[in-house]
Amino acid sequence: MAATGARGDRREQIDGLRVIAMTGVLYVHYWNEHPTLESVRVSLFFIISGFLIGVILLSAKDTQATINVTNFYIRRSLRLLPALFLMLFVAALFNMDGIRNSLAWHTFQMSSLYFAITQDWEPWVAAHLWSLNIVEQFYLTAPLIIIFLSRRHIFVAYVLIFTMSVIARTYSDELGLLAWSNIVLAFDPVAAGAILALVKDNADVRAVLTSKLNNLASVAIIASPLFVGFKFGHSETYKLLCIYALASIVLSSYIGYKGVSAYLLANPVTRFLSRVSYATYVYHMALWWLVAEQWPALYRAGPMTFLIMSTITVIVATISWHLVEKHFDALKALFPVTQPVPLAAERA
Repeated sequence: MAATGARGDRREQIDGLRVIAMTGVLYVHYWNEHPTLESVRVSLFFIISGFLIGVILLSAKDTQATINVTNFYIRRSLRLLPALFLMLFVAALFNMDGIRNSLAWHTFQMSSLYFAITQDWEPWVAAHLWSLNIVEQFYLTAPLIIIFLSRRHIFVAYVLIFTMSVIARTYSDELGLLAWSNIVLAFDPVAAGAILALVKDNADVRAVLTSKLNNLASVAIIASPLFVGFKFGHSETYKLLCIYALASIVLSSYIGYKGVSAYLLANPVTRFLSRVSYATYVYHMALWWLVAEQWPALYRAGPMTFLIMSTITVIVATISWHLVEKHFDALKALFPVTQPVPLAAERA
């Protein structure tokens, strides 16, 4: 497949997948709290995150350049924290669902641990932050693993993380873990994304994962609960199959689909929505509280709530990007992740 998904240093078809994950989040929260394909949106978000950061760090490692870990963390903070802290500030200002009582947990990116300890999703306006915590914790460890380990040992490390996460979730009762611990230990899809970044250039892996037959099989796997039943869609078997299927689609998008698939994933609308997808994700629950407190009928999840709240959220996210986020994002240029090896060091 030709690499039609690239534009500059961005992979536009991957951005299209990010929009699909974002839409899934809005659908679940605004329309249908218990969808049959529940695992898809979360796993897709995690796999994309693990894959893209893995690609960035591994590419830097392969160039023999020095990776500045501090700058990596600063860049991630400049992208992620402004919108998050703005949302938390507004939520605390109005004390949305009593969020002030747990504000420190959410500020220091420990929402998942807080919900696991309390075994409750209150305050619900911060309930979605658990998945962001997983990604941020991955960001904290990824540079250290990738810089200091060989590719072989990086692969082993992420396979172990993947395996231990699956075992902990599958055998939580036998291990004496609370069911709520699953949201703290959900590292298998993000680890799968990192593994995918490691093997993306392997010719055999590419041939298998990006083949038309495998892509058709992947779509069938993802859609299978619609035919097999709701229970299968929430089984561990489906979750694992779904990770494989989504990883195949992520790699195929990275290389680049052609034709209709390429246009559906990479077009002006998906480019725009991808740019504001992070703020949309961060703001959508707090905005629901703000709007529905004035119009309580919007607390009833359904198609009308989905349409109205999704529109409002995207508009606010767009304003946020132009007034706040893009100015912080521009500062990333001051903090390059890689620094060229001095010529004298190369000759040595």
